[in-house]
Amino acid sequence: MDWKKFDTEIRTLGKHIAKTGWSPDAVVGVVRGGVIPATVLANIFNVRKFYVIKVGHVGEDRRVKTFEPNMFEKKVLLVEDMIETGKSLKAAKELLESKGAEVKTACLYTMPKSEIVPDFSLKVMKEVVLFPWE
Repeated sequence: MDWKKFDTEIRTLGKHIAKTGWSPDAVVGVVRGGVIPATVLANIFNVRKFYVIKVGHVGEDRRVKTFEPNMFEKKVLLVEDMIETGKSLKAAKELLESKGAEVKTACLYTMPKSEIVPDFSLKVMKEVVLFPWE
């Protein structure tokens, strides 16, 4: 994927989210892959509250490493570039919900083996997509 294709895809995802009528108070990108898509979506929705969340491997599981902002009663859009297993997105979502946030998840693509189905995505892919920032 090149930057032009990414721009087209992320804007399509933004339009898909907007059509639902749901609008976030804050956008959170999962480090590393979700940061650039989350930045673009925050700009599309004109959201100033933008954060990143770091999730690390603990054996086969995932655990949130760092996240401090207060998300109580906030509508949060949690963003990844692509979901392979979904473990990182699932761990991040659980943490945000435990802090009182209403969380919707978004990514460009998912893989069939994912443990979580995002609220917003474009396509199911059989292979990992390489994004321009990788």
